[in-house]
Amino acid sequence: MSAIRNQLKSDLETALPKFRITRGIASPQRIAKPTIVLEQKSIDPSTDAGGWIDLGVSVHVITHHEGITDTAEDAIDALVFQVLHALEHIRNLKIGTATKKVFSDTNLSYEIETTITARKKVTQ
Repeated sequence: MSAIRNQLKSDLETALPKFRITRGIASPQRIAKPTIVLEQKSIDPSTDAGGWIDLGVSVHVITHHEGITDTAEDAIDALVFQVLHALEHIRNLKIGTATKKVFSDTNLSYEIETTITARKKVTQ
C-alpha cells in the first residue's frame, strides 16, 4: 500500500511544489510552509474478482499561519481549493468531504477524505 501513497505524494509534489508533503501523521513542531500530510485510513477489498482494492487516504491540508485568525482562515481556505484542484486530476481517486479542523492545537487545517482505487496483487 505504501507504493500507492508514494505515488499520490509524487503526484501532489508535482502539482503543488510550494507545499511540504509527508506520508504520515507525525506532528511537526513548527509548520514553516503549507503542509499536506497523507494518512492511510482504510483498506476495503473489492468484491471484484480482478484484485482491485479501495484505499482510504485522508489528505490533511495545514496552513503555516499559527492560531485561529482571519489571516489563517483566509490562507487555509485558499490552500484547500488548490489541493482540491490538484486532486481532481489524479486518476482513480475519488474526493469525499473536506472538513475544517485544528491541527496540533495551533494551525487551521482541512481533512479531505479520498478513496484511491488500485489493483493490488494478493500474495498467499
